[in-house]
Amino acid sequence: MRSMKELKTVALVVPVLALLLITGFSVLAQSGPPPPDATPGAVGFKGTLLAAIDPSVAPGYQLQLAESVFEPGAYVTSHMHPTAIAVCVQSGALGFAIQHGMATITRAAADGGEATTEPLLPGTDIVLEPRDCVSFDHFVAHTSHTGWNASDGQTVLVEARLVKTGEPFTVFINAEGTPVAP
Repeated sequence: MRSMKELKTVALVVPVLALLLITGFSVLAQSGPPPPDATPGAVGFKGTLLAAIDPSVAPGYQLQLAESVFEPGAYVTSHMHPTAIAVCVQSGALGFAIQHGMATITRAAADGGEATTEPLLPGTDIVLEPRDCVSFDHFVAHTSHTGWNASDGQTVLVEARLVKTGEPFTVFINAEGTPVAP
């Protein structure tokens, strides 16, 4: 028969182990930033152009509305866009980090409060939840960044883009910071 001390130890250890297992499995279900040795490109990602217009007030540019979907485990390696862009999370969670330049994060208002904004500088990984947004003007800051699905389900984004006509929308960057051909 076990002593009272042994029973108390078991009573304490079992719930802690159960919590660690549950937490561990939920963390395993979520992905993180792209692996450092990943080939430049996207894995488990799909973008769809929803609408576009060539605004008369911005000759040589096209205003676009797009939807991006990150499947579970999806990521996009370091890349840049020749655009001014605002990206908002509709569902799931977006992991995001910039390698060069700067961006602005807008956090959704909570309980009727006001949305808040904060700068994002290189070297910081963040997670955006539904109604949180990230925006940047590549024409000013030459922003390069990575993105990944930080949830265990699909992550869906809506993007407003002002794209320079005739330029590729996405340019991937290798580990040395050099653009690579698709």
